Amino acid sequence: MDIQLMLRDNEPVSFSKTVPGPLARLQVPGAMPQYASGEWGNFLFYEQTGPDFSIWYKTYQMKQSICLHAVTEAPMYSLCFAINRSFRFQQEGMSKTRLAEGEFNILYGASLHHQLWLEKGKKYTVCEIQFAPAWLHRLGGSYSLVDEFLFKTSLGFSGQLNPVHAAITPDILTILQHMRNCPFTGDAKNTWLQSLLSRLLLLTVTKMSMSSQTAAGWKLQAHELAKVREAREYLSQRIDQPGTVMELSHTIGLNDFKLKRRFKQMYGVTIFEFLLEARMEKAKGLLLETNMTVHAVAISVGYKNISSFTVAFKKKYGVLPSTMQRSGTDQ
Repeated sequence: MDIQLMLRDNEPVSFSKTVPGPLARLQVPGAMPQYASGEWGNFLFYEQTGPDFSIWYKTYQMKQSICLHAVTEAPMYSLCFAINRSFRFQQEGMSKTRLAEGEFNILYGASLHHQLWLEKGKKYTVCEIQFAPAWLHRLGGSYSLVDEFLFKTSLGFSGQLNPVHAAITPDILTILQHMRNCPFTGDAKNTWLQSLLSRLLLLTVTKMSMSSQTAAGWKLQAHELAKVREAREYLSQRIDQPGTVMELSHTIGLNDFKLKRRFKQMYGVTIFEFLLEARMEKAKGLLLETNMTVHAVAISVGYKNISSFTVAFKKKYGVLPSTMQRSGTDQ
């Protein structure tokens, strides 16, 4: 899909297919690269395409705070994942929205006039999948949330599938990693990606339907929902020194029993499982994108014992941290 990105004063962003050497480690096999840089920072996008979808892996490294404008006159459905960093955006016909790190939603714009706010000194990682409406129609009749969404979008209304964003779970991350590391080309590649996209949409729509039902059952405990989101944000920013659950409950003002129960209900994982996933994801990024030693990476994500870190990392990714670092590619 032809989408034009513009900076302030309608200045278009100029992209090149040449990626600087230091960023080559972030490449996506078989995907088309797009790189742009300026005084504001740099953007690195990779696109995988299929017959009726495109998958974008986007990295924004900011030197200045900017508002980025995306414009296209074609209607668009997109499944958007905030992998690293929370960000704020506004789509025409919608109010300003914040997608927190580790959350996702499905969006629709009758015509895309999209604003994205990016802050100085931060690195954002986003995965965005644009797809034809037929992908959602396949789920019609099974999910009332999808039926209502498709009805509204057929009338030309912009919006999101669920007013409440859902959390990215380990199984969702696994599918995204399999997509990114597609081992095939040609027709086999299309078949591989289509199969994974089918699974991903089924999983994400199911997750959002469950989140919608859960939120509806908590109408009288809206403050608890806010506290749980605060706890998740707190943990995301302090994965190296998160403290105990009791300390966390005191910090956010919700007793530990409710915190543990509501966290599991809302995000589908325990606080420990969430923290472990966040540590492993950050560690992988540091190993692939920096020159830090394995020991330094372990310490930066909260491990005092490097052996414990190595065991956890290998269990998660199937390779030793040093092996991933030497290879320079995700396994």
